[in-house]
Amino acid sequence: MSDRRLKVFHTVARLLSFTKAANALHMTQPAVTFQVRQLEEYFNTRLFDRTHNKVSLTPTGEKVSDFAERIFDLYSEMENSVRDLTGEISGALTIGASTTIAEYMLPALLGEFKNRYPEINLQLKVSNSEGIVSMVEHNVIDLGIVEAPVTNKNLIVEVCHDDHLVVVTAPEHELAKSGSMVKPEQLTQYPFVCREQGSGTREVITQYLIDENINPAKMNYCMELGSPEAIKGAVEANMGISILSRSTIAKELKLNTLAELQLDPPLTRPFSFVRQRQKFRVSIMEELLKFAHEYCRRNP
Repeated sequence: MSDRRLKVFHTVARLLSFTKAANALHMTQPAVTFQVRQLEEYFNTRLFDRTHNKVSLTPTGEKVSDFAERIFDLYSEMENSVRDLTGEISGALTIGASTTIAEYMLPALLGEFKNRYPEINLQLKVSNSEGIVSMVEHNVIDLGIVEAPVTNKNLIVEVCHDDHLVVVTAPEHELAKSGSMVKPEQLTQYPFVCREQGSGTREVITQYLIDENINPAKMNYCMELGSPEAIKGAVEANMGISILSRSTIAKELKLNTLAELQLDPPLTRPFSFVRQRQKFRVSIMEELLKFAHEYCRRNP
């Protein structure tokens, strides 16, 4: 039995989807189906039930999945132990990050890390915070970096950076002309461009409003967009105001295409590393976590 078949099976078992497994493994769906069928022929039994477009593990599949999890954990432990003995820092690490972090924080950080450890193969997956936490939970990625609170107690969460959020408007907007501070209740008076459901930014803003005794339902949401870049474009066109991380608008402030106003009281949020509590920590992850904490201290 080849490791490849077991790895493909293990991915389908985690995601309970042949399509998602194909995307995660960069394979076609027929190739994933073929590998699983080969494993089922090896054991001479079905490992998945496929009914009404739903995939679930059979009792035998559950047993194989448990063993596969232990086998791959032992592989990681073996590789880590050997590299500890040889002093080698190499291998592969799959990181997931929410959109704001992936676009504005990670490129410089990962670039410096790659320069220090050129033998390490880094892969990056981008989603909103909810999607990244789900990937960590299902072992699709080794390490997630998110911008929203994480409630799953089975995950380890380490804050790496405090992010400052501000109100952004078009330069000609009346808020920009009236002063540099915005009270939370003023946000309800203007069309508001927001992120999609599941976004860490949207979740943080919603909680901020609740903490300030403002019903989020009173917000005049005029557009729901999937990235900071799309929101900036809408605000530049004076279609509404928004709240964004200050780290995302440096270029626009310099070009005077956006105006920045401080919230009163201010709004900050943590950027956090998220990983499996029980997952064996390989040397690569240890080095990346250490490097990232150092980088955040140097770039507050």
